[in-house]
Amino acid sequence: MKLFFVKITLVSLLFISAFNVFSADVSQAQIEQFKQLSPSQQKALAKNMGIDISALGGLGNNSKAATQSSPSLNELVPVRNTPIDENDPALKSSDETLPEIEAISLQFEKIENTLSLKPFGYELFAGEPSTFAPVSDVPIPSEYVLGPGDSLSIQLYGKETMSYNLPINRQGNVDIPKLGPVNVAGQSFSEAKSLITSIIDERILGVKSNISMGELRSIKVFVLGEAYRAASYTLSSLSTVTQAIYAAGGINDIGSLRNIQVKRRGKVIAELDLYQLLLQGDTSGDISLMAGDVVFIPTVGTTVGIKGEVSRPAIYELKNEQSIAEVISLAGGVKATAYKQVGKIARINKSGLRSVLSVNLLTGQNSQVNNGDIIEVASVLSTLEQSITVKGHIQRPGIYGWYKNIKLSDILRSINDFKTQPDLEYILITRKNPITGKLTSYNVNFANYIKSQQASSDFVLQAEDTVYVFNKQRNRSESLEPLLEVLKAQTQLAELATIVSAKGAVRNPGDYPLTVNATVNDLLNAAMGYTRNSELEYALLARKDKQLNTSVLYIDLTSATAKNISLTALDRLFLFNRNKPRTELLEELITELRQQADKSKAQNVVSITGDVHFPGQYPYVINMTSNELINLAGGLKESSYLVNADLVRFNHDGIENAEISHQNINPASQFILQSLDNLNIKRIPDWQENREIKLTGEVVFPGSYIIQKGETLNNVIQRGGGLTTEADASAAIFTRAALKKQEAEKIAQLKAQLESETAQIKLTDDEAGSAELTESSALLTQLNSAEAIGRLVIDLPQVLSNNLADIRLDNGDVLYIPKKRESISVIGEVQYATSHLYENGVDFNDYINRSGGLKTRADQERIYIIKADGTVQLASNNNNWFSSQADMLAPGDTIVIPLDLEYKDSLSLWSAVTQIIYNSAVAVAAISGL
Repeated sequence: MKLFFVKITLVSLLFISAFNVFSADVSQAQIEQFKQLSPSQQKALAKNMGIDISALGGLGNNSKAATQSSPSLNELVPVRNTPIDENDPALKSSDETLPEIEAISLQFEKIENTLSLKPFGYELFAGEPSTFAPVSDVPIPSEYVLGPGDSLSIQLYGKETMSYNLPINRQGNVDIPKLGPVNVAGQSFSEAKSLITSIIDERILGVKSNISMGELRSIKVFVLGEAYRAASYTLSSLSTVTQAIYAAGGINDIGSLRNIQVKRRGKVIAELDLYQLLLQGDTSGDISLMAGDVVFIPTVGTTVGIKGEVSRPAIYELKNEQSIAEVISLAGGVKATAYKQVGKIARINKSGLRSVLSVNLLTGQNSQVNNGDIIEVASVLSTLEQSITVKGHIQRPGIYGWYKNIKLSDILRSINDFKTQPDLEYILITRKNPITGKLTSYNVNFANYIKSQQASSDFVLQAEDTVYVFNKQRNRSESLEPLLEVLKAQTQLAELATIVSAKGAVRNPGDYPLTVNATVNDLLNAAMGYTRNSELEYALLARKDKQLNTSVLYIDLTSATAKNISLTALDRLFLFNRNKPRTELLEELITELRQQADKSKAQNVVSITGDVHFPGQYPYVINMTSNELINLAGGLKESSYLVNADLVRFNHDGIENAEISHQNINPASQFILQSLDNLNIKRIPDWQENREIKLTGEVVFPGSYIIQKGETLNNVIQRGGGLTTEADASAAIFTRAALKKQEAEKIAQLKAQLESETAQIKLTDDEAGSAELTESSALLTQLNSAEAIGRLVIDLPQVLSNNLADIRLDNGDVLYIPKKRESISVIGEVQYATSHLYENGVDFNDYINRSGGLKTRADQERIYIIKADGTVQLASNNNNWFSSQADMLAPGDTIVIPLDLEYKDSLSLWSAVTQIIYNSAVAVAAISGL
């Protein structure tokens, strides 16, 4: 994870160099971290990432950063300059550099941790000054001493109104009009103000005065050392040391805040400790400056970092402070959440390596600190002692106080403490072992206590217990997931996770904590019971031993004994739905049983086939009987043969010999099975399910009729009362389910071929291809709407009159008998496909002409007629075939003009498609007209 962070940082820096844009995801601190790596480390990372180090711009050159670091900061941050030698990791292969990469990742983490602490106080002067003009917007104190260069603002009002701005000249006088010069130099502003006021009052009657300071005289001072902009500055005579520093833009990050010197005529006349100003509000050291003064800011002195549970985590410069207590005081003291018994000091030892020392902050506060130390004050644990946590479906979830012998009923006092529909039969309680920290789970049926109010049904809680209350109407897997993850994580080697599962026909299938003394019935309560169609008599319990081998128990949940079976870790309860297959539910279990088989252990699997509800493979249970296997498979069907069943057994000696034996057994007996047995349940000979045929249209009693095996169509028609007088027997449509299925498969096949051909046509850009694409797409649209009919052409008049022509029926057959029709239909490549009234003596050409004639693409030589009974005749103009063309037609016939396909490469495909479309259209039209 750390290596990934380093790589992400490098990639981010590459984008910064390439586009000269700082991403919101890359901070200045991360850039500084990369700068602090040695050149060899930078090259190693860049090579591993496949990045040219030169592509990162000036980030690889850190000599400047090194020269600006003070000794104390170098102790806080690892040394930046490392000379490149012949063992440079950048010259190694990628495999060889991986350990170095990981080492650099650790160094990166150390740098990041250090940079999270910022030097204290430097933000006081944060920002570059916007101007270097003299500071003139400060208030004037009354004790300010006037001198040449200052000016006074005098306002006269009353009998006369005048305003003057009068400078103090070099002689120290201020020349007041009408009054003459007044010497004020060397006087304080308040003294000069009183003097001038009294003079005006004495000499000018009826006039009052208001005197204030005008412009102040300017002084030039020097701000040198580690100032942001070290230079000389022209300031007002009122300026103090901090104002001069502000004018210089503040102090850079290696300047001292605690030993700022004021020099006058080469001598240090004052020292300013900005910590007194920042921490105590003491401005006594912030003296006023005079012309020629020098404000000198030396480099930072001894520094110590402190982080964790203190009010102001930062890096502090020390002056007279020497102990941990004094450093903590600088940081504003410890927070209320500080754990004073445990503290850590990261210190640079004599070997130049950083070591960690433990210190008790209660007894060791007088311990000395060294330059470069980083003190960490630990936090108290987030866990609450003497508390109980209640979660879930209650009105007031949260943390409750614990006291001795507190019971669950003391917190959940009545049903009103729960939200609607609580599951009172399954309240889960987890308890932490005070020594190992492992969780143990308990299940409480609180409904018993609500009903009886007996103490024996209550539960005594302990400190740090967690109570889970669930909703009856919601799946509880999401609520339990965090707890289940903890139970899995706390499992040690050779231990099984204290989890059980309910699968299949229960209301809330899933995993649940294994509670103390849990039974099968407790697991059912956790899963909110079984569903309505569950088979309680035939359930399975899969269990793992310490070697993780799976065994299976066959249980009857209608028995109290079975419900009271104790559960063990990783037990799985399988309940089956009476109406659903079991294959998917048991698939994982069957796979486990097969995989754990070896030379000494057979596969604990049996199978059942034939006439049962859910044939398939099932787990083998020791001493399992044939009757139990049949029950697991959903039981026998009505058609099952009860006289005997075929048992196939696989026998082997485990060495070289194996054989298969067959036995006939009574399926209802308690025959003991072996693993890998296969039981085949036979069907009663000649058993048949309800078979029916449907008669629609012109029969006296249309509807569905149950048929016997071998029954004929004529017989069913007679059972249906025969045909009506309006029936057209010769136009009957007979469909068969098997033929319909074949026809649907054929349509799907032709559709796929036509789609493929259409896709190939799309690749051509010529005009002919475009026209062909249009036709192909239109044909595909028609094929998509074509309906599989499954028509079997029959001669119904012959069926009704001749037993030899009768038809044996199948289940799902349908007979459509239309009324007598008086129309001839024309479809296909004609101008207007429609139906025409049948006229005796009119041939097919006349009907085609009545439909507007043939289209250009019509195949005149292949015109055919679909007779009303479904037979097809070619409409040849050769009179040798028929006495006349008119004799070819009869009411109910359809004339089909196919598309001319001679120019097509895929002639057979288009011919088959158009034939299906036309035949389907004719049959659908006839059926829909019933």
